[in-house]
Amino acid sequence: MALLSSLTELDAVNEMLMSIGQAPVNTLAVSGIQDVNIAKAELAKVNRFVQLYGFAFNTDDDYTLSPDVNGIITVPAGVLRIDPMDPAAQLVQRRHPTNGLCIWDSANKTWSMATSVDFSITWGFDFADLPEAARYFIAIAAARKFQKRIIGSAELDGYNKEDEEKAWAILIRDERRNRDTNAFRSNPYLRRVNNRSGIRGTRVTD
Repeated sequence: MALLSSLTELDAVNEMLMSIGQAPVNTLAVSGIQDVNIAKAELAKVNRFVQLYGFAFNTDDDYTLSPDVNGIITVPAGVLRIDPMDPAAQLVQRRHPTNGLCIWDSANKTWSMATSVDFSITWGFDFADLPEAARYFIAIAAARKFQKRIIGSAELDGYNKEDEEKAWAILIRDERRNRDTNAFRSNPYLRRVNNRSGIRGTRVTD
């Protein structure tokens, strides 16, 4: 029995191109096609924006970071958001004069940390590394924004909006399954979604 393959970045871009009546392409490796370049940029922007909210698939709690010999904690590559697990700790991400993005103790006005610190970290993953529900929603949401930007058809936007709402519902359903009730409700944005009777008007791209 043949299995379905996962949605690829090429599939997502072709969905966006077809939303404006353009023919799909066979590869994203060829540069110079304006609509393809705009679609790729829009997809990347929506991907990052959606992941910023922090889902079970891209968030690690109690992630320990240790200071180097100078007491500096460097923020790992690929981090979209980082918060200390201790709500009383006034630790924020800031660019160090020489070490790149590091943790700044705003209460004590210092880069120097005496001990390791546990953080809640939201990572930004490439499109290909996301679960299928997230890829599907991002592709549909990006197609809707792309159509509005290139053509601006209200009629087409209505059709795309319905697809986006269905994709968002699937993503939220998977999020509920992957998080326990308390963890799901601790996310301020997802808590607002969970408390509403419907999903219309709750999507992250609106």
